[in-house]
Amino acid sequence: MFGTMRREPDAAGVRTIHRDRSVAEAAQLLAQPGTGALVVVEGDADATVTGLLTQRDIFRAVAAEGPEVYSRSVWLITDHDFPAVDVGASAQERLKTFCERKVDHIALMESCRISAILSIWDCAGEARAATNPPALPHT
Repeated sequence: MFGTMRREPDAAGVRTIHRDRSVAEAAQLLAQPGTGALVVVEGDADATVTGLLTQRDIFRAVAAEGPEVYSRSVWLITDHDFPAVDVGASAQERLKTFCERKVDHIALMESCRISAILSIWDCAGEARAATNPPALPHT
């Protein structure tokens, strides 16, 4: 869909983890406030994106394979075919992607670079604001 993906160097709030790090390390990062998903990368300076990892991915892996999954590399449980939408997509288009893919997080893309990771709650708030503009003050 977007070709070889990279993380935007100045993408605020986009947390990354190298594909060879452990699932336990990923769980520690995901436990930090404001972190719902990690962009999994390989390489160093201009890291190539290999997938997206969420808390849900870890929960499912532990449920299926047991706690030994925590010692494995994150790439083994990473969603390599993660949903992504163009930065110009409307809030409704973004919500449609969430519903069609049945996921909690999507990548917001600008060209072939991830500029943000959005949660379904981010998009629900945007869609609500777009359909319910603030009331005018009474005078």
